Amino acid sequence: MKAVFWDLDDTVLNTLPGRMRSLKHAYQATVGGWVDPLELWRSHRGHSLEAMGSRLLGPDGARFAHAYREHYWNDPKPIHVYEGVRDVLESCMAEGLLLAIVTSKVAWGAVQELEQADMLRYFRAVVGEEDTEEKKPDPAPIYEAMARLLVDDPEDILFVGDSPADIHAARNAGCVPVAATWGSIDLELLLDASPTYVARTPNGVLEALRSLTNGGPA
Repeated sequence: MKAVFWDLDDTVLNTLPGRMRSLKHAYQATVGGWVDPLELWRSHRGHSLEAMGSRLLGPDGARFAHAYREHYWNDPKPIHVYEGVRDVLESCMAEGLLLAIVTSKVAWGAVQELEQADMLRYFRAVVGEEDTEEKKPDPAPIYEAMARLLVDDPEDILFVGDSPADIHAARNAGCVPVAATWGSIDLELLLDASPTYVARTPNGVLEALRSLTNGGPA
């Protein structure tokens, strides 16, 4: 293996409370009425905000994404790194693995939050929503990260994510998908996507790497 690519939210950073506040705000501002933001997010299976907006508002879906982002980036909030993630990143770097973030969040915002959490230094690339026309589960964002890190073979990449869209994107790209269950908000949907490896804790990513070194899953 040459690289480990990571989703951001619910995988590296715990940003769920702020995201749910902004999701509820965007729904009320554009659709109207009451919504359980957690259930709305679960139903979306990790796709982009634009895709959610289109599902809710049709051709006017961009209004939803705009309302969400305007609220989210103006809502002061703490940023927490999941316990154990930093140690795993240190281990990956010590083994010479390249690290990248591949997220549906806007890239500048992902960089801002990684800097706030003192995590940006681990990643050689941050690929965000605006960097590719197609979004996860399409493999385009993964291919963009590969190009930036000069990694040619997707089979040399472990992709770690918490949503079905992450798992499908990894498989569509030809990477090895790892389900990050420690931050997932819907474990059943994540496992239904049939990841190659399931990491119950961040250390499970290292276990997946060791398994691949020893010949792969049984």
